[in-house]
Amino acid sequence: MGLRFRQSFQLFPGVRINLSARGLSASFGVPGATLNVSPKGIRSTIGLPGSGLSYSHFLSSSGQNSDSEVRRPSRAPNSDPTPDYGYPPALQMRQIGSASVEELTSHSLAELRDMIVQARRQRTEILSDLKEAQTVHKQEAQELERKRRSLLRFFFKKRISALEKGVPEVAAEIDRLSAWLESTRIDMQFNTGHAAKRAFGSLVRAFETLRGSARVWDVTSDRHGNRVIERSYASRTITRTSVSLDFASSDLVRFNGHAMRFCNGNGEDILIYPGIVLMPRVDGAFALIDLRELALDFQAVQFVEGDVVPADAQIVHHTWAKVNKDGSPDRRFRENYKMPVCLYGRLLFTSPGGIEEEYQFSNVHAAGDFARALESYKAALSATAP
Repeated sequence: MGLRFRQSFQLFPGVRINLSARGLSASFGVPGATLNVSPKGIRSTIGLPGSGLSYSHFLSSSGQNSDSEVRRPSRAPNSDPTPDYGYPPALQMRQIGSASVEELTSHSLAELRDMIVQARRQRTEILSDLKEAQTVHKQEAQELERKRRSLLRFFFKKRISALEKGVPEVAAEIDRLSAWLESTRIDMQFNTGHAAKRAFGSLVRAFETLRGSARVWDVTSDRHGNRVIERSYASRTITRTSVSLDFASSDLVRFNGHAMRFCNGNGEDILIYPGIVLMPRVDGAFALIDLRELALDFQAVQFVEGDVVPADAQIVHHTWAKVNKDGSPDRRFRENYKMPVCLYGRLLFTSPGGIEEEYQFSNVHAAGDFARALESYKAALSATAP
């Protein structure tokens, strides 16, 4: 079986993402020749290893909300239907979601994103070659073993000789390809001061508590309601989807730890690493966002709960499915029923590039703690390194 292994690859081994107080940068290359990409631009460095001589050149420059909410629909079976106000409720709903990943990447990380795309493309090619080499090695090693044991091995002397030479060569090719495959991974290094590292540790612990919330929802659409016309206690109607939070990893970058992942019910998941946010799409496209550009707004909101109240939720009071302006039950609706009003935590992620993702948590305190931990970490990143 013929082999078509590539003799060279475009990507240098040793790609690194560096995080420091001054920002994010990426470097790759071999001793004596490196390329560094940072918010300041692209710098090439050529030097003689061990001599201390090098040449560098820039290639280019570069609170609480008293409003209440309700999930639609929010009426019990057999109750009177919601009055028709002349337009389908679905048409009122504003979709909550981020821009496409092609638009979300921070300007300072565009070059880094392109490097990762190149590394992943190269990795796919090397994996194909490696799989072919492993298949050939297995087949030829088995053939060599069979012919060595055959009673007719005298007649296979030429073939045995060729296999004895070829099998080690293919094995060496497998080792070479495996080494190249390893070099196509993007390593993330957390090179910041002690204060930033401590702040990141606190953020991870806050996330661990947050993911323990009894219920987590991704808010996918909303609309503002008219309390008087709709006879509702809520001033905002939302649709939401149950999601989960977890620690995850990505084949795009390699990090000595795990990213904090916010699963997304109607878009790309949010993976928070030290200093950067990764939003991968199912087709392989992705966005890289400087974490310092990510704004996180926390609000404690009163929510009219039409489902089962989560175990860790706080019920602040009760209302009615249909209410008068003074909060009393509207007697014109038959089988009007009481509904609990819970205090939930709302987290809204936004960025200048177009991120807009809203989550709701049954544990309001955990949501607030996470928001404060993220702000503390961002402040530590922006501070001058000691």
